[in-house]
Amino acid sequence: MLAAHKGMHISEQAYLAAMDDIVGAMNKKHTLDEGTKNDVIAIFYSLKGNIIRV
Repeated sequence: MLAAHKGMHISEQAYLAAMDDIVGAMNKKHTLDEGTKNDVIAIFYSLKGNIIRV
């Protein structure tokens, strides 16, 4: 993740907006159980340090 996002200067606001879009898609277009949704969200938060302002 770090190599892919290095130099892109992604802000926390942009990262959270992308997460909102992903969560919205999970809620509207896919019938995922809450546990799976929470797992996906946890993975995205765990990657945050490798994406924001690197």
